[in-house]
Amino acid sequence: MKPFRNAYEAIKKLLSKIFSKDEKGQEGTAAAGEPYSEAKGEVKPEAPAGPKEPVTPKPEPKPEPKPEPKPEPKPAPEKKPEKKADQPKKQGSSKKQKPEPKPEPEKEPKQDKTAEENMEAYVRESQKKEEAAYAAEAKRRAERAAKREAEEKRAEQRNARREMEAQAGMGVRRVTDPVTGEEVPLGALPSRALTLKKYSKIASTSDDVILSMNSILRHPDMPKNIVILGKNGFGTVRVGEDFARSFYAMELVKSDKIAKIRAKQLNKIGLEKLAGLKGGCLIIENAGLVQPEKLVEVIKNSEPDENDYVVILTGEIDSLARFFEDNQEIVDKFIYLIGIHKIKEKGMISLARGYIKEKGYTADKPVYEQLKVSLQGMEAGNIDRFLEFLDKVMEASDSREKVEGNGDKKEILVEDVRRA
Repeated sequence: MKPFRNAYEAIKKLLSKIFSKDEKGQEGTAAAGEPYSEAKGEVKPEAPAGPKEPVTPKPEPKPEPKPEPKPEPKPAPEKKPEKKADQPKKQGSSKKQKPEPKPEPEKEPKQDKTAEENMEAYVRESQKKEEAAYAAEAKRRAERAAKREAEEKRAEQRNARREMEAQAGMGVRRVTDPVTGEEVPLGALPSRALTLKKYSKIASTSDDVILSMNSILRHPDMPKNIVILGKNGFGTVRVGEDFARSFYAMELVKSDKIAKIRAKQLNKIGLEKLAGLKGGCLIIENAGLVQPEKLVEVIKNSEPDENDYVVILTGEIDSLARFFEDNQEIVDKFIYLIGIHKIKEKGMISLARGYIKEKGYTADKPVYEQLKVSLQGMEAGNIDRFLEFLDKVMEASDSREKVEGNGDKKEILVEDVRRA
């Protein structure tokens, strides 16, 4: 899943808050009063003497002090408009201060809201694309799974038909004998090879198992060594153990002793450590990493006139193929190949059915459906891990039955699978 990438840039906040009000104080200019001019009465020199002439000019000085205080009130009205002019300036300044924070919280949330909406829209669109891609991939996987399931179903049907034909003695199914190269009937799995019966139900593996065991019975003097081919990192040691147990049950080996060792450990030890394995089986894990000269020593040590044990190699198919290509001198000692690497999910469920039956337990269809769910957490083809999980399922069944007092009922339920 590709990580989301922010597809839009940070939104720039451009808020112009210019509330500049050029208020020009209009000062009332008082019109200059006309200068007071005293009319100079011209006294005619007609009556230079007489009492009436000094009485008449007396009222003339009286109007002189009266007009002098009149221009004094004029500055008073000039001061009043100055105060009024000052007030609007204060009010104007207060208006400039108050509106400045107001538009910021009003417009910024709008932009934040828009950014949030854009983000939500982008996320929704991305989720739709992701869901569409997931749905397309799921569809492709479902188609591939259906095709694979159909192929496995046809293979199982062929295998069932072959088994029925072999049991009916028809001998129709013919294969190439790995020893002689001749066409021989495949036949059925020997009845005493009980620990291998669960593998004979797997379409991709059954032929290898049946052919190997029948060929060993037909050619008892040939080497019985086996190579089990698995996937890289997948455990197939349990398959080797099942072959060793069936060898002993069929009296193909003289001892039930089984020794397991990793290739790197085998490279470091002396062969005297294998002296107690006489007549049994040696399982080498990750055999593609064993030193060629060491494996040559082991093969010689396992000869019938020496310690007489069977060598079972397990490992990744590519590494083992390279190993045998580089060491042709030991190829003839390993005739039988078991291809576990071909097993798929449905084959694992078939393996579970066989293993549960082999251990004497019963289980209904819901149990196997739950096993499919549990199998999703592990690898299809990792036999060791899956069989270990089934062992825990059986232990959970035993514990539950013991608590419920059912004794040896040995029935596996869905809850046992979930508890394992």
